[in-house]
Amino acid sequence: MHRLNITAIVLFFLFGCSETKKTKPKELTPEQKTDIESFSNELINSINGFDFAVINNAWNNEAFKERVSNRVNKTQQSVLNHIFEKDLRMTIKTGNLSIVHRVNSDQGQVSFLRLDHYDTYSELILLMTFEGVYDFFKYRIESLNNKPSLTDFYHYTDNLWYSEKVINMLRMNSKYDAFSDERHQANRAMRAYEQALTIGDTLEALYSLYDIPETHQKGNWLSLRKLSLAIVLGDSVLADVMATERENNKSLYMDYLYNYYLGDTTSLSSTYQLLAGELGESKALDSLIEIGYLWNVENNDNSR
Repeated sequence: MHRLNITAIVLFFLFGCSETKKTKPKELTPEQKTDIESFSNELINSINGFDFAVINNAWNNEAFKERVSNRVNKTQQSVLNHIFEKDLRMTIKTGNLSIVHRVNSDQGQVSFLRLDHYDTYSELILLMTFEGVYDFFKYRIESLNNKPSLTDFYHYTDNLWYSEKVINMLRMNSKYDAFSDERHQANRAMRAYEQALTIGDTLEALYSLYDIPETHQKGNWLSLRKLSLAIVLGDSVLADVMATERENNKSLYMDYLYNYYLGDTTSLSSTYQLLAGELGESKALDSLIEIGYLWNVENNDNSR
């Protein structure tokens, strides 16, 4: 009886531990790369055709969750599991479908910009064109169960993969919990911001956003909120806010906005060169820039 128990324990560790090992992603085969290329064209056609089915069927929640889980601790993984079922799953679905809505409601068009194959996944970069405005979007595509699957998305104005946004949020909420001074200060500042907007006090709303502690001053979304308020308050305020946000939140998009607002055509040309280096050469994009199209300026309420 004693020997049987020892044998059972040994078998448990042998087989139990082997089951928990993560499967290493397999390198894409030529056939899978061809499938991803065909899928990319199908995806573009579906967005332009106001068809939600391709995005809905291709998005893989489990693969996205795994991308996040692999980079957070066990406590944060538990939080992820909770919020994913509560609202994150629907937030992701809404974000995906909003691309289709935006293109069609604003009479835009999506076109192919670039598809890069890496060892175990591919990245598809899309060019979105609207009246006087262009924007970029990137999908991560993996071959799961031998079919192309969308597992993450990246917006160039945010300068982050969506999985990275979730990871940052989990880490921040873990480090600064509901009892921390930083969390309380951030919540108070956001409430003051919303109250100021309600009564139409734009300057107070802007001050309130700067009352958010540095620990929570992360991401382009907050910078863009400040800029949209500063535009209303006049050129001098806008210049100050633009310089501050560019310094505190370094990204290609913030550089673009800074140079655009200041009318610095020389620096703006340098930014275009950096953009081309990141996105690849594109005659379509070059043509849009040449005729005066702007990078997502109007859609963020940042027009002059």
